[in-house]
Amino acid sequence: MSTRKEEFRQTIESNGLIDTLTRILTSLYEEPERPEKPLEFLMQELGAKSHEKLTKENKDLQQKVKALKKEIKNLKSKISKYGDNEDESDENEKEKEENENENENENEKEKEKEEEESEEDEEKEKEN
Repeated sequence: MSTRKEEFRQTIESNGLIDTLTRILTSLYEEPERPEKPLEFLMQELGAKSHEKLTKENKDLQQKVKALKKEIKNLKSKISKYGDNEDESDENEKEKEENENENENENEKEKEKEEEESEEDEEKEKEN
């Protein structure tokens, strides 16, 4: 065997690629029903995100950006009002606290959602 081929073999072996591919191909062989799309099966086994999952993540992030832009606009409006009317400072502080609470709730929901997705991914990996 040439030196280059031997180096390649050692590289893929030392990085666990051979073991991973063997495990995936074995699981494919042991499937009771052959998948319609074997390539998608391999990608799923390797932990690649599906198109649907990426699309959903993109949509969620776009909504988050929209909400943050709205919040920025509201805060800028409040800042300009505060500069014009210092008498309304108590009211502005209350609104600010309410917005912060809403943002914290949204952030907590996002974290919970991400944790659930992460747990689902880990469970899928454990099953494989």
